[in-house]
Amino acid sequence: MLIFNHMKLFTILLLIFLSNTYAASVREGSVEVELVSSVNCVSPGETIDIALRIKHDKGWHTYWKSPGIVGVPTGIDWKLPNDIEVSNIMWPQPQNVKMGPYNAYGYNGEIFLIMQLKVSAKAKPESSQLLKARASWMCCSKTCQPGFADLILPIKISNQKKVATSWSTLIKKSKASFPVPLKEYKTEAIRSGKELTLHLIPASKKQINFPKSLQFFSSDGLIHSDVKQTVKKLKNGSIQMVMSISEFGPKNQNILEGILYSKGGYDESSNIRPYLVKTNINSKTQS
Repeated sequence: MLIFNHMKLFTILLLIFLSNTYAASVREGSVEVELVSSVNCVSPGETIDIALRIKHDKGWHTYWKSPGIVGVPTGIDWKLPNDIEVSNIMWPQPQNVKMGPYNAYGYNGEIFLIMQLKVSAKAKPESSQLLKARASWMCCSKTCQPGFADLILPIKISNQKKVATSWSTLIKKSKASFPVPLKEYKTEAIRSGKELTLHLIPASKKQINFPKSLQFFSSDGLIHSDVKQTVKKLKNGSIQMVMSISEFGPKNQNILEGILYSKGGYDESSNIRPYLVKTNINSKTQS
């Protein structure tokens, strides 16, 4: 009975320790990284937002899921118990970054790479888990620093009312930059040699005030990130974008996929989300 009571006391103390453990940030090279959660607990059967927070030193950046002709995307490898699942990274809007003289796609400042954490309905309530993960990234400025960090994220499984953490607002802000479908336009992509022309053709009376600074960020490296794209507004309201195909991208690709990006939004002063583009690629026939 004495041994049983000691084990019970040890279990209670361990749960208290885990529930009060905070995921410490890790400083590695020119970035600070940590795992954060949007809420203080999660009930069995529920899903919550968590994030890999990366804070870059001034002048440094990490990369989007498809960096362009240079760079390596940030990754995370989890060690999870049987009753918890974590989604792949859901990427917020990237921006133009420079690796030396080369243009690429990535992030600077403070960013939150969002993931969804799901707890099985069979998970034991009023328990805690200490999740472990290894994050990897490439941090660049004029030079590059590959980095790794072993991170922890304490998760309290409870039927109590969830309370937003101090990270909740910033996580929501990151999610607000996720790309959205381009419903107002039909899309058409035509390949001719080493060039690809994307046409955005109005499909409704509602038209978007696309600026000439509009860019296409390729999701798979098909489009060259370091060759200037030309944007032309046609009389019928269509937008024509001419882009160069990268020698480093996938071969024999028949789908164009990515996002439309403008630094200032689509009227050069707003913060409208980027638009998703996914369309078949047709080859231009020679006459």
